[in-house]
Amino acid sequence: MNSSTPTPLDPRWLLALAWLAGFTLIDSSIVSLALPDIARDLDRSVGQVAWIATGYLLALAATLLAAGRLSDRYGSRPVLAFGAIGFLVTTALCGLAPNFESLVAARIAQGVAGGILYTVSLAITVTAFPPERRAAAIGIYFTSGAFGAVIGPVIGGLLTDIGGWRLVFFAQLPLPAVVALGALVLLPTGGGRAGRMDVPGIAMASVFIVGATFAMLQLAEPDGATLSAIAAIVAVGALAAFVWIERRTDDPAVRLAIFGNPRFVVATAAGAAAWFAIMSAIIYPALYLQLARGFGAGESGLILLAAPLVGLIGFPFAGSFVRSVGVDRALLLGLVLVVGGAVLMLTWNAGTPVWWIIATNLVNGLGIAITLVASATDALSQFTPEEAGTGSALFNSLRQLGAAMGVAIPAVAFEFVAAGSRTPDAALAGSGSAFAIRLIVLAIPLILLVVVSHRRPLGQRVVIQ
Repeated sequence: MNSSTPTPLDPRWLLALAWLAGFTLIDSSIVSLALPDIARDLDRSVGQVAWIATGYLLALAATLLAAGRLSDRYGSRPVLAFGAIGFLVTTALCGLAPNFESLVAARIAQGVAGGILYTVSLAITVTAFPPERRAAAIGIYFTSGAFGAVIGPVIGGLLTDIGGWRLVFFAQLPLPAVVALGALVLLPTGGGRAGRMDVPGIAMASVFIVGATFAMLQLAEPDGATLSAIAAIVAVGALAAFVWIERRTDDPAVRLAIFGNPRFVVATAAGAAAWFAIMSAIIYPALYLQLARGFGAGESGLILLAAPLVGLIGFPFAGSFVRSVGVDRALLLGLVLVVGGAVLMLTWNAGTPVWWIIATNLVNGLGIAITLVASATDALSQFTPEEAGTGSALFNSLRQLGAAMGVAIPAVAFEFVAAGSRTPDAALAGSGSAFAIRLIVLAIPLILLVVVSHRRPLGQRVVIQ
């Protein structure tokens, strides 16, 4: 047999499976285009149908650590297959939902399955390849999200126009079916490790992630300050309980010593910043273009397409780049580009030419691609292969918080300056404020990387015992 021909255990097949599992999260961008149709069909307000997205997001966040631990304990094969079958069933239930309450419940269940797919697929990518090929594999894996961001809104809009919002869910059914079959055929049996499930620790971690995410999302709502404060208090309490539990159990869900590893801290901060950059570069430039500049929604979408397109094209090259220059230099360059893009965004005004806006997004997209690949490669390399699921869950949990911050923090700055007005002048001032706070947040991991690198070498992987 030709040595270049893949076999069932060839890592390229495993990467393809992981890519498809990650691509199921296109659901988020597809469904967003169907929300107005859902609101009309089920006679609900825009604020109410937002829970179709929020419920999914919170359920996904709550599942990450549990999914990672289950994958480490029982192996990726049964856990990924279970997640894919769960996603298949819950997606069908979404399409069949007879009323709004049933749809929200199905979306929450779908979010649980989505959290399993997202965590296990990244863990498979990390463990399938040796360290010298891992960055390139992670770069290819991340194209699943970039591809979804590019085509998701287009597909969602077309499906909604053709057959209504239910078709948006039904059209997704083949994908999780293929993932479930692939998991059963391609992944080896066994592979788990002995040990008990730290249920109290996982529960407290999930409450923390959900509480913190919900607090951030509510912070972006006009009347969400009270709920945001309550959720933040719950999150802080859950975090304190989590730390207390993990210090006292023999087999903790997360070995807290990992947070003393400077490589992991810097890399996860950079990964969270990359997702902060992604979310804040979707929402607030769109507000700037539509409210301050008068562009239509379609025109704005085309102008802002540069960043996800660069991600789609750049992720595979980013993996090769990280392998060529080393993760530290790549991470530094990625963060410099992300911060540089934020600086360029601050120059946008009432007369900024479209080509300059596109150029800004090209810089932003390239920086995000390099930062994500470098940060994931470095953060997940700090874990042994037996703890790849837990490492993936931790990285994705912090990514989730970064994404929520990218929605919420610039919103506070925007509304503080715009003061509820939607006139072009107010929107321009609010956008400038959002861009400024965006720059400040994105500069933090860059400063952290420089300081930590200057004070001491970032060193080798720390094996957590």
